[in-house]
Amino acid sequence: MPVNKSALLRYYIIDACLTNTLVKYPTLGHIIEKIEDSLNTSLSVSMFNKDMAGMKRIYNAPIQYDHYNKGYYYADENFSIKKFPLTSQEIEALDFSTALLNQLKGTAMLEQFENAINKVIEGYRISKYLGKSEKQILQVEGPIKTEANKWLEIILKAILNKGCLDIVYKVFNKEQKTHEFSPYLLKEYHNRWYAVGFSKNAGEVRIFALDRIQDIKTTTKKYHPEDGFKSDDFFKYSLGVTQISEAAPETVVLSFTTKQAPYIISQPLHPSQKLVLENEAEVQVQMELFLTPELIMVILSYGPEVKVMAPEKLKDQIVAYIEKMRLIYC
Repeated sequence: MPVNKSALLRYYIIDACLTNTLVKYPTLGHIIEKIEDSLNTSLSVSMFNKDMAGMKRIYNAPIQYDHYNKGYYYADENFSIKKFPLTSQEIEALDFSTALLNQLKGTAMLEQFENAINKVIEGYRISKYLGKSEKQILQVEGPIKTEANKWLEIILKAILNKGCLDIVYKVFNKEQKTHEFSPYLLKEYHNRWYAVGFSKNAGEVRIFALDRIQDIKTTTKKYHPEDGFKSDDFFKYSLGVTQISEAAPETVVLSFTTKQAPYIISQPLHPSQKLVLENEAEVQVQMELFLTPELIMVILSYGPEVKVMAPEKLKDQIVAYIEKMRLIYC
């Protein structure tokens, strides 16, 4: 269970007592006195024992009792709940990952890591923000939880264990089909998950949207390894999840207004984006991409702030879409 603010404060006081080199083996009375003085409250022995158990469970704190000195100590003299073997860059990243980690807590996929996640979220540098809820200091766009997400764990395990799955899949307005599927990769795009792998039925690598999967069963069928599949390169020329294996990427040049330019430069649309022209009238960027429906939707979303310069066929597609849009308002 998550640690409440009061318990966390007591943990830090207990930790301070156990790491204080001037008092080698702090006694029960000494620690309780420190807690009561610091927090201006009373603390029972029962609550103290619960706190000690909580520190052991969440932080794996090596707390021991020395019968000779009648006091407590850390078996590892270098241990502290405030210490983590992280670089400053990793620590900064963790500060901004708190909300994301909280979203993962409690899921079946990460249940085995509950203590580790608790340790990061609730035990590290939280005192800096005590008195504030997490949403007061960090707000992120939360994931849209759908029924489709229940397939994530079984597909992930199949990828890790190289297991074959029977997937019942239904494309909109078509009959459902069962695919003997060897998964290679999971990809998220716009709050929807997709599985990439080899379909024995289709005889090729396919992309399946998880929200169109009707059922999945694990099998003992032979896994189909794809020697030529490289997860880092599979979506290299895609803006989204559409991948056109038989086509060559196109050189796409877009001209943005100076009003939109700062956003496009600071937040590139694609890793291949590079600046090819910048003046007082416009900014042009160039990318290597497949001409996919996702690319067209992104371009249209910028309205009059963007113009397609190349290739010509993409320009024609955009003009055709704009004309269709105009007609529905006539």
